[in-house]
Amino acid sequence: MKIKSFILAAVFSASSLLAFAQKGEVVSAKSNYEKYLGLKDANSLLLAIPNLKLAKTSIDKAVVHAKTMEDPGAWTYKALIYGEMALLDTVPATSKPLIEEAKAAHKKAIELDKAGENKANLDNANGTIFSQYELNQGVKAYQSNNYADAYLAFNNALAFRPGDTTITYYAGLSAINAKNYKAGIQNYENLIKTNFSANSQIYLDLSRLYTMEGDTAKAISIASEGAAKFNDSQLATQEIELSLMSGKQKEVITKITEQAKKNPTNKLYPYYLGIAYSTIGDNLKAEESYLQAIQVDPNFADAYINVGGVLLNKGINLFNDANKLPQNQQKEYEDMTKRAGLEFDKALPYLEKAALLDPKSRIALDNLKTYYIIKKNQAKVDEITAKIEALP
Repeated sequence: MKIKSFILAAVFSASSLLAFAQKGEVVSAKSNYEKYLGLKDANSLLLAIPNLKLAKTSIDKAVVHAKTMEDPGAWTYKALIYGEMALLDTVPATSKPLIEEAKAAHKKAIELDKAGENKANLDNANGTIFSQYELNQGVKAYQSNNYADAYLAFNNALAFRPGDTTITYYAGLSAINAKNYKAGIQNYENLIKTNFSANSQIYLDLSRLYTMEGDTAKAISIASEGAAKFNDSQLATQEIELSLMSGKQKEVITKITEQAKKNPTNKLYPYYLGIAYSTIGDNLKAEESYLQAIQVDPNFADAYINVGGVLLNKGINLFNDANKLPQNQQKEYEDMTKRAGLEFDKALPYLEKAALLDPKSRIALDNLKTYYIIKKNQAKVDEITAKIEALP
């Protein structure tokens, strides 16, 4: 009996030692992994890597042995160790299998870890290692101008680190460069709901994206919201320009006036005010606004073109109205045609300056030609016609 008991005890002892040995592999993997992290954090990567290799050797044994293959800690450390190895590997052909092994181990660890004892490490694998791997892939793809792959990688990184504003920005930027505007818009829409440091620019880019997608109303709304939020002149200008282009001249006059007061040295605001007033038929205020723009920039060709056009049109309208008068209103006719002539002569310096500042402007040359047609100066008409025909 004693002999038999001794044999049984010996068998039990050997089994215990074997199980302990396998548990020791998990402990060894953990210990070497932590040494690796310490040296890595101390910027001693060359010294750190051998510890990571030792950790891998140990964990590879632990996860296949019957005594530890159901241990959630073993699978957790496999996820961490393989993930770190994937981060170190710069060759996609060999790093990708490593990261896939790490993700598979992570999944297995979650399934086994019913008590949640490894949650902190598993969260770290997701939020730090896996996201960083995808982030690295995205940066490489972006730097190689492979924007579609960059977007996919950054989007994958967001799955591990949801809400990260920097990654969201990278994903949006990559999508835009890949001409995937819907994805770009979605990421930028997510960003403006956060306190991302560059949100004033994001608002501007988002407004432009909506413009490109043909949604002018949304583009104006985004620009307006951003301008109010950041008191940003670029966003205010975007809102103004889009409003003018979409026929909302009357609605935007107040905002243009406000910006003109805030930015008295910006020639664009009085110029835009001139466009708005001209469109709604207030030629006097349009003229005044264009002249204000010229005061800011005496070489502002577009302002000269527009003020010259306003004065020219005033003269033409007076002349046409005079010709509609009945024959018994000769005095009124003479008075109106005289006033028309004064408007034409008033326009001439601006028409000439516009053509001088921008000799390739067809509008400037056409306006000047119209003046000389009205004045019946055929030589000048022919001269300007030749310039127009020579334009590219």
